[in-house]
Amino acid sequence: MTGKEYLSSLAGVKPDKEKTDRVASIYTDHLPEIILKIVSNAQEPVFLDDDSRVLSYDEIVDAEKDLHVPFKERGMIPLVDCGENDFIVYHFEDRIWSKFNIIEETVFKKKNSLEELLK
Repeated sequence: MTGKEYLSSLAGVKPDKEKTDRVASIYTDHLPEIILKIVSNAQEPVFLDDDSRVLSYDEIVDAEKDLHVPFKERGMIPLVDCGENDFIVYHFEDRIWSKFNIIEETVFKKKNSLEELLK
C-alpha cells in the first residue's frame, strides 16, 4: 500500500474516543483529526510500499519508553517508522510534520502535511 492509499483508507475511520483520549493524555489534547484517525485505526502496524511502517496503537502509546526518547518534552508524537532510526513525527506545538532521527536527535524534512512526507 502506498502512503497515499493509506491516507485515503483513513477517510471513513471514525475516531475511537478511548484510544484518542489515552494518546491525548500522554502527548497533548491538540491533535489534528488525521492523527485521531491513525490512532483509531492502528490495531496492528501498517506496512507501506516504501518499507516504512505506521506504528500500532501500543507502539504510539509506549514510544517514549520503548525508543528512549522524551517525545512529549520535545513536542512530538511519533507515527511512522521509516527505518534507519528515522520516524515521521507530528510537532504538536508548531503543527508541522517532519522526520526525526532518534539516535542523532535531528529533525529534518519539515512539511506542512503528512501526505508530503509519505510520498
